[in-house]
Amino acid sequence: MFPQNTDRFAVSLIASNLRTPVRVVVIAAMSFALLVMSSAPQPARAIPVAEGSASWIAAEARSIALELRRSSDVLAAEQSAIAERKINELAGLVAYLLDADADQLRSVWTSAPLVRKIALFSALSQVGVPYRTNADAPFIALDCSALTKFAWAQAGVPIERGSQYQYARAERVSRDDVRVGDLVWYPGHIMFSLGVPDLIVHARSGQRSVEIHRIDSTRLSWMSWVSPLQ
Repeated sequence: MFPQNTDRFAVSLIASNLRTPVRVVVIAAMSFALLVMSSAPQPARAIPVAEGSASWIAAEARSIALELRRSSDVLAAEQSAIAERKINELAGLVAYLLDADADQLRSVWTSAPLVRKIALFSALSQVGVPYRTNADAPFIALDCSALTKFAWAQAGVPIERGSQYQYARAERVSRDDVRVGDLVWYPGHIMFSLGVPDLIVHARSGQRSVEIHRIDSTRLSWMSWVSPLQ
C-alpha cells in the first residue's frame, strides 16, 4: 500500500486517516519493515527525503495551495484559519525531516500573509519533480528559477526566469529577517525560503528532484536573501 521507504512520521500521518482495523495492520507491517531496514548497515552519506514523504508533501501542499487560492476573498482577519490543520501537519513533517523546530515552523507558516502562503505551498507542491536544465514545466520538470517563478506566479506575483535576474530585481533582506517565500541566492542558483533561516525548497541540479533542504552552515557566507515583494 505504501512505498517501502516511507518514513515513520509520514506513515503515522497517512495511517491516521484509515479505518481502525486497517490502520492496525498497516502500522504493524510498516513498523516491522522499518525495524528490519534500520538494523541493516547504512552507508555514511546524506540520505534524501524518502519517496513516500516527498509524495505526501507535494500532494498536501497542492491541496493547501488550491484551498488558499479559492479563499482569496476571505477577510484578512480570518485568513490565518484557512487550511490550518493541514498546514500544521505539513509543517510538523517538514520540521521532523529537516531536524527543525516544529512549533516555530508552524507559527511562521500559519501567520504568513495569504500571498506568501500561496507561494510557499505552490513551491512545496513541486517536491519530487525532476530537475532539468532550462526546464519550465511544473509537475513535469523544472530548473531552479522556474520553480521560484512558478510559486510566485500562483500567488499573482510575476517574476522572470533566471536566477540572476530574480536576484537583481528583488529587494535585499537580511538572513535574520527572512520571511516565507523570500529567495535565497548565490551565483548560478536560487532557492525558496521556508520562512525560517537556512530552510529552503529548491530545484537542485544534477540527478536530483525538487527537494526540501537545510543550507549547510559552511555555505551561508555565499548566500544573499531577497524578497520578490516590493
